[in-house]
Amino acid sequence: MNRLGWAASCLALGLAGGLACSSDETTGLGTGGNGTGASGGSGGQTTSSSTTSSQTGGSGGTTTSTQPGGSGGAGGAGAAGGSTTSSGGSGGAGNVGTGGSGGDPGETDADADGWTPNQGDCCDTPNLCSAPALVNPGAYEYPGNLVDDDCDPATSDLVAPADCSPAPLSPPTTSDALIQAMDLCQVTTENPPLAQRKWGVISTALTLADEATALPPADNVQTGVLASYGSNVTPRRGSTMASLSSGTARDPGDVGYVHPQNGAQAGQTGNFNGNTQVSAPASFLAPHGGKFPSPANCPACNGAACTQAYDSASLRARIRVPTNAKSFSYAVKFYSAEFPEYLCQAYNDFFVTLFTSSWLPDPNANPPELPLPADGNIAIDALGGQLSVNNGFFQVCFPPLGSPPGTCPSGTLELVGTGMGGWGNNLTDGGGTEWLTNTAPVVPGETMEIEFMIWDAGDHNVDSLVLLDRFRWSVDASPVGLSK
Repeated sequence: MNRLGWAASCLALGLAGGLACSSDETTGLGTGGNGTGASGGSGGQTTSSSTTSSQTGGSGGTTTSTQPGGSGGAGGAGAAGGSTTSSGGSGGAGNVGTGGSGGDPGETDADADGWTPNQGDCCDTPNLCSAPALVNPGAYEYPGNLVDDDCDPATSDLVAPADCSPAPLSPPTTSDALIQAMDLCQVTTENPPLAQRKWGVISTALTLADEATALPPADNVQTGVLASYGSNVTPRRGSTMASLSSGTARDPGDVGYVHPQNGAQAGQTGNFNGNTQVSAPASFLAPHGGKFPSPANCPACNGAACTQAYDSASLRARIRVPTNAKSFSYAVKFYSAEFPEYLCQAYNDFFVTLFTSSWLPDPNANPPELPLPADGNIAIDALGGQLSVNNGFFQVCFPPLGSPPGTCPSGTLELVGTGMGGWGNNLTDGGGTEWLTNTAPVVPGETMEIEFMIWDAGDHNVDSLVLLDRFRWSVDASPVGLSK
């Protein structure tokens, strides 16, 4: 609201013990003090009959000869008149120039973080905490800093939030359950009142890779809340983790499991077919020439299938970012039955994390900050490589015959019992990554969107799977990328 509009609003209210107005010496309104009630404001400029004590400021209120002041105490001492045709008014009395009551000090926002003390800000000035702008109801509770960051005594500074993991393998698996399995437990609404404007998950959805078609109920086996994956892979936090697959988000011990590829022996039939085929997101394809990207040393993808996502699954979440968060991270572990026979092929399965944010690099940052990826995918290595069987993080595997030294340095322990290492006790076919951390910067308090998406490329055969867990906020900035 501009200053004229604010002054007019104060006059219309009569300030019956209400808000205090700031001085405006261009309108002849004779405004009062700034919410202190200590003394009257200066009389305004006037060239008309408004040259009497009606211009007297009240104790934090606003008065004129036609608009009674509030029911507060007597007006303060009048200040100097605004022109040679008027004089400073005396303290008001009665209905003409009666001073309004003092303004509410709680309406100030000293730290400019968007909340006043009356709106729940428990630290509005430096005498209450070291960084007032980072403390308000929209913040997340940063553990161990001995500050009530979110101004909510119910959230502990010393104890981690309770695990909200849903029960494992309880189909139909919902998008909300998958997000909770990733340890995103707090929820909010799109446009709550300011005092309730907490950070949290606003909405979630399960779709195909086109971002529009709902994942068919018959394909719900492509998603799963898992307590473990195989014999040696467990959640990074809490009791469960989320899983998406272009096949089945299960291991051989789970109901609904289908082996990720056909075996060499009779009866070894796998390759889950969800019977879905949609275009991958145009925003992801466009920066790569309208087709799936390929590593520089691998054949480029050609043909109509290079835009098509088979048996895809996408988990989307819309989230309000905490006002004290500068970045986030989550844990990710990718598996594919394409290793080793489909290494460096024109058609390779993908896992991408498409991120939408208003964040922009600081032009003065040292070292320089890179912009968000043009294709929106933040699940990339230091060279911009996508998370597929061709990525350098693909190290949980059995070295194929003739491979160079150092191939598969993480061994096969995390393939045991997953079905990704081959049929039965054969661990020579299929592989995965170790647990990786994916990070990205955010704008504090913004509303961001994030999509975790997996698909088969080229056809419905030979499946891949991803595990997602341990979503966390950070008060420190982090660049985009994957790391161990």
